[in-house]
Amino acid sequence: MRTSKYLLAVFVAFIMTLGVSGAVFAEPAWLIEGEYFEGCTCNPGCPCLFGSEPTHNKTCKISGVFHIKKGFYGQHTLDGQTVIGITDLTARPDKNWIVFYIDEKSAAVQKNALLDIFKNHVFSFAKVPPERITVRYVPVHVESSQWRKKATVADNLTLDIELLHGVGDPGKPTQIVNKNFSIWAKEFDMTLDMGKANTHRFQEGNQEWNYEGRSGFATTFRFTSN
Repeated sequence: MRTSKYLLAVFVAFIMTLGVSGAVFAEPAWLIEGEYFEGCTCNPGCPCLFGSEPTHNKTCKISGVFHIKKGFYGQHTLDGQTVIGITDLTARPDKNWIVFYIDEKSAAVQKNALLDIFKNHVFSFAKVPPERITVRYVPVHVESSQWRKKATVADNLTLDIELLHGVGDPGKPTQIVNKNFSIWAKEFDMTLDMGKANTHRFQEGNQEWNYEGRSGFATTFRFTSN
């Protein structure tokens, strides 16, 4: 009888240990929401947003700016943080690449949290191997007003998007409503404010471009671990 009670106690302790260790090693809950804007390869009105081919050599390269207005990773706040992801959405699996810029002023725990969220979740669809992922912690500056969205990263990126005024109501930007675009379909707002890049210059390693006058848009986003 004593043996049975002893074995039961050991079994209960083992189950409790598994529960505690699972809680310790479980990924923290996280959430990020805020404003997104991007510039891309296409002419203004980007056909990719309608499920059509890009306008230039069937190539879609983007600079995507995620400015987090509200966010957390476990017990750590991510409010006010910005992450910029730059990639070629149309690159072949053996040639794809991505560059992440994270503000160097972020605390170490915030840098680690943001890298986990964006590399392993937000951009996980791209399936870029580690050796072709560049992560840099550099000065990142973002400005946002009703009609202008701008991001600068050291000497590597200048993105300046001016939203297009609608003719029917000049007080509102030209919009795509109920978009047809598979990437971040649920995480982005269904309405996109369309614009044109006054400046879209980028240089990192062997990647370099100048897409002034090309397409851009702005919207809001919400990504969560739940």
